[in-house]
Amino acid sequence: MHITLSNLKRFLLGPSHKVEAKHLNRYVAEFAYRLNRRTMEKNLLARVVRACLACLATQTITYKQFTAT
Repeated sequence: MHITLSNLKRFLLGPSHKVEAKHLNRYVAEFAYRLNRRTMEKNLLARVVRACLACLATQTITYKQFTAT
C-alpha cells in the first residue's frame, strides 16, 4: 500500500504540474487504470481496439464544459 501511494504521488508530480481538487478523482482513476493494467500485455491489440470502440460510443465534452465550475 505504501509503495502504491508513493507511486501515485510521483504520478501526480509527473506531467500533471498543477492538480486541482475538483479533478483529483479523475487523476486517481487514471492512475488506478494504469496500475491495474500494467501486467496485461497479452492480447493488447484486441484490448486497444475494444477501448477505442468504447470511446467512440461515449459522449464527448468541450474544454469549456470540462473546466466549468
